[in-house]
Amino acid sequence: MSLRTGQKVHVGFRSTKATSRRRFAEQIATGNRTILTSFCQRLIRHLVVTGCLLLIGLFSLPSLSAQQREEIRERRRHAFLEQREKIRTDLHDDLQTLRSWCTEEGIADRISYLDAVETVLLGDITDIPAPRFVQPPLPKTTPTSGDELESRIRKARETRAAELYKLARTTLNADFPTLAFSLIEEVLRMDPDHRYARAIQGQELFLDSQRRNDPDYAGEWVNAFEAEMRSPPEHRVDHPQFGWIPIAHVTRYEQGERPWKSDWVSATREAELRRDFRNAWEVETEHFLIRTNVSREAGVRMSRQLETFYSWLQQHLPGFFETPEAMKERFLNASTRRSRRTRMQPMEVNFFATRDEYRSHLRGKLPPDFEVNGIFLPEDRASYLYFNPVEDSMSTMFHEATHQIFDHHTLSDRRTAARALQRRLRLQRIPEWKICEHANFWLIEGLACYFESFRITDNGIEVGDPTYVRFETARQRLFNPMYFYYVPMQTFFGLGQDEFKNDPHREKLYTQASGTAHFLMHYNDGMYRDELVTLLSAVYRPDPKNILAEPRFDQIAGVSFEDLDEQYRKHTQAVEDALSAIPSQ
Repeated sequence: MSLRTGQKVHVGFRSTKATSRRRFAEQIATGNRTILTSFCQRLIRHLVVTGCLLLIGLFSLPSLSAQQREEIRERRRHAFLEQREKIRTDLHDDLQTLRSWCTEEGIADRISYLDAVETVLLGDITDIPAPRFVQPPLPKTTPTSGDELESRIRKARETRAAELYKLARTTLNADFPTLAFSLIEEVLRMDPDHRYARAIQGQELFLDSQRRNDPDYAGEWVNAFEAEMRSPPEHRVDHPQFGWIPIAHVTRYEQGERPWKSDWVSATREAELRRDFRNAWEVETEHFLIRTNVSREAGVRMSRQLETFYSWLQQHLPGFFETPEAMKERFLNASTRRSRRTRMQPMEVNFFATRDEYRSHLRGKLPPDFEVNGIFLPEDRASYLYFNPVEDSMSTMFHEATHQIFDHHTLSDRRTAARALQRRLRLQRIPEWKICEHANFWLIEGLACYFESFRITDNGIEVGDPTYVRFETARQRLFNPMYFYYVPMQTFFGLGQDEFKNDPHREKLYTQASGTAHFLMHYNDGMYRDELVTLLSAVYRPDPKNILAEPRFDQIAGVSFEDLDEQYRKHTQAVEDALSAIPSQ
């Protein structure tokens, strides 16, 4: 019998009858414990045996083939795309309902406005940057029919954007990072002021103190670097011609004066002083430091093009820039105050006024007979370009920027890999990590050649234009018997750095690398894009635990190289047929 709190206990002799009852109870309890112990032992043995049988059964089941896994993954991807299309269809229906409402309210003339809204939200042009400025609040007193329409449009957009954002999170958790980040772009098309989506893209709300009394100003979406530049004590402005300069200097700049050391000189005098590259202009942005003796304005233009390129890469190749865990954390942090990320050291680009200066500066860094229009040198952590008044140098700039950006973001990973290799091979010194030393080197140059096609237009970003010269030549190598050259994918993917660079047909290998990159980026609506990014990440971020293994695309994508050969031909033929169908002008 157990004791309750506060119950009195009588200490002393018990009667014989009570003692007998106590002994009987103890015997019963002892017997119960014995029975219970025996039962537990039998139960544990049963569970152990059952568990072992289950494990044996699981391991004896035939594992899914690579093709089956890829088919399952593709079905999941299509399911997410169908959910996305359902949300878009729902938004179309919302706008259709508002068209009927306009007719009922006697403002049918506003239907054309709804048509324009739908074109922006659901049209074919996708790379439209989200508006910079926050939408001002609608009037709260005596709203007009037009205000009511705008309010209903905003509500529909915000509702569907919230659904898309939820889908993006689900998609990322299912290991589809590229699709997830493309959905974030769509979220911002529907709701430009979705603060979580903005935070994922590295933007924050900024309120300009000089416009606090402007009723039409509700703030701007800017990156952390711009917020720092425009806030005290910097108080700088991003001048359209001169870049980031102190607000107090704007008038003097526009009048032709320039700061030099502790004084002011004319723009002409400054140009003379900075002709010597040791006095070059320095134009710094969030991710780049441009050093140039061409002109400050040229450096500003280059920096803006490179920042646009960098932003595009981060949004469209997210799986490279961050690990899956980091990307999930980025989504998670977007809903907290921890969304601002640490700024990295800016990437240095040296832009020379003449080819002779460029060659002179690189003397001793390159072989005497090595002629290139631009180069990124990993040992310098810098790119080198020169101004070409005859040819457009943007292709070269984006080519070298591709190398530099990929290298910059993964340097610490390769240093870790080099230390792991030292331990694995028991070397006295840490070796230099040679990227794609034994395989996959086509990827390094193929993507750089692919991004030569990157163009910034009034309508947005264009990349992968099939009429770009490298892609045209790749099709020619495949279909024109006079110029035919093709290395089967298994052999091509197996080429290491030295094999690729020293091959007598190196230029043709560059061409095939360009075509292969285009194929893997665009085939079947980008079905291999995530796998391509996985391979890219694997070669730039080697696994220290498996340091001697070379990543294989066929294993990553669950597809044979023979199938890739056939799909490459189909893709290239489809592009050729599509271009042939366009009427000549």
